[in-house]
Amino acid sequence: MKVLKFIVGLLAVFALLVFSYGYLKENEVIDRVIEYYSKNPSTLENNEYQKEISIDFVSNTDDFEPNNKQDILNIYYTVILSGMDSFTFYCPHEYSTCMEDVFSINDDVATLSQLNNFVNVFNTFRSIKTTYTNNGKVNIDIEKVYSTEDIERINNKVNEIYSTVVDESKGYSYNIRAVHDYIINNTKYNLSLENSNEFTTSSTAIGSLFEGLATCNGYTDAMSIFLDKLMITNVRVSNTTHIWNLVNIDNKWLHLDLTWDDPVNNLNQDMLLYDYYLKTTAELKETDSKKNETDHLFNETIYNFIN
Repeated sequence: MKVLKFIVGLLAVFALLVFSYGYLKENEVIDRVIEYYSKNPSTLENNEYQKEISIDFVSNTDDFEPNNKQDILNIYYTVILSGMDSFTFYCPHEYSTCMEDVFSINDDVATLSQLNNFVNVFNTFRSIKTTYTNNGKVNIDIEKVYSTEDIERINNKVNEIYSTVVDESKGYSYNIRAVHDYIINNTKYNLSLENSNEFTTSSTAIGSLFEGLATCNGYTDAMSIFLDKLMITNVRVSNTTHIWNLVNIDNKWLHLDLTWDDPVNNLNQDMLLYDYYLKTTAELKETDSKKNETDHLFNETIYNFIN
């Protein structure tokens, strides 16, 4: 019996070795062991499209060993901000609810969409996938809204428009209005997608700049790209049904909504309004009240830096 147990044990060890070396290279086996004990996060690499805004809601971090849910949210934000397509960090053993909090954030579409509003348009994500292993390893994989080819195409178009519309000898007021008018005069709201969650080019700056059709996302992204090129501090603000721009002028945040300044009318006529052009929050609410509209309600806790 002892001989039989010995033989079975020997066969088990042999099978393990065959598996390890048959399915994994020798170095990979060693790497897996090292990884399990070292738990080193990925090295953060920032691309050229950086936009960092000082806010209370979330912050850029260089600490990738979280101790609470806010730390995890900061890691997600930092990775999105950087423009990386994937990133790995580890949950500390002593943080017992870490993995639970990771998936709570990953499943919170409303919160993740707010993170998009505070990064450069070209680093925004279309989807985020989170996976994990038993040793606390967390992988974040990001699908971007804009591909490298999209960005090159958009930048070329923006440079072309910029050279004809913007006058750098004049102030920000002239140039913001010039871009505002150009986008509206060359874009129509895509009514076919008004009540749709479908992602199309109309949901991006491509729809506005190349196809002349956009939803609120397309108008807002296009404006944000121009504002960045003008080196004017800006973010986006959104709720579950609408998104628009926020612009910082002379240390004051003002709302700028191109979608609502390009209203759809029954006569199918092109219109250019300034009802939502560089408005304070109080003015925004007053305009909505007069129009009996509620599309500009937003989380004032997240955007508490506006007032």
